[in-house]
Amino acid sequence: SNPPYIASHIIETLEPEVRDHEPRLALDGGPDGLNAYRELAPEILRVLKPGGMFAVEIGYDQSADVEALFRAAGASNVRTIKDLSTHGRVVTGVKNPLETPA
Repeated sequence: SNPPYIASHIIETLEPEVRDHEPRLALDGGPDGLNAYRELAPEILRVLKPGGMFAVEIGYDQSADVEALFRAAGASNVRTIKDLSTHGRVVTGVKNPLETPA
């Protein structure tokens, strides 16, 4: 998933190639850039099958916050994958598998 993750007040400072050619809806993640993740975390876990994996793109400084949102929604094995510049770029995780009887 590539949700909008840019804080509203940052959009006007983006490079013209991004700011002027992408719909604002595709960029604007709300005041802190996390609005989409607040909605996505519980919804992704609702629709995934047990053991299913997810991956969402994030802003370079959002890994801790996005990881926390997915953990709070019940995801496990939540972690951040870094890009070539060593910035956190993708958060992944798993919907807890069904427990099997002992």
